[in-house]
Amino acid sequence: MIVARTSVSGLRRAGLTLAAAMLGVGLAPMPARADGPGYGGDADALTVAWRSAGAGRGLVVSAVGFRSGSAVQVRVGSEAERSVTADPAGAVDLLLTSASTAVTAAAAAGTSVLLTGHTPAGDLRTLIGAVPPGAAGIGVADLVPWAGALALSGIAGLWLRRRFAPAAGGQLRRYRHPGRHRV
Repeated sequence: MIVARTSVSGLRRAGLTLAAAMLGVGLAPMPARADGPGYGGDADALTVAWRSAGAGRGLVVSAVGFRSGSAVQVRVGSEAERSVTADPAGAVDLLLTSASTAVTAAAAAGTSVLLTGHTPAGDLRTLIGAVPPGAAGIGVADLVPWAGALALSGIAGLWLRRRFAPAAGGQLRRYRHPGRHRV
């Protein structure tokens, strides 16, 4: 038996490229909204972010790289320094609410956040960040990946419908029963 080899058509190649692009968009890491010290990025060891869920609005300050169990001095804006203890991993997690500090009640974007403590080697470590602006809701940057994935899914569906429509039509004609009461 001789089997004829057919070349890959342009539509198949386009469909495979489209499927690869959809997979790439879905698995691609999203860029950070604002990289930098204190703005929630991973450019340094200090993260300052707003928390609005749960028991009210508050400012979350997280830092790493301090000696386990050592005292870390935290200063937000012009308030007095407060001392917190680093956890066994050398991290500091602090939630500042309007009940615990006056800065968070009317904290403006750009208010400085300063953490000072010792590293595991004994060196002085100073982390400086700033209060980020509050969230303003969902922006266009949050919707672009979803819109792209939706468009690519629609194109792939149309391509599949066009590609397999003749085969599906043949299957329907094959099992169609003749009408019993034709005039």
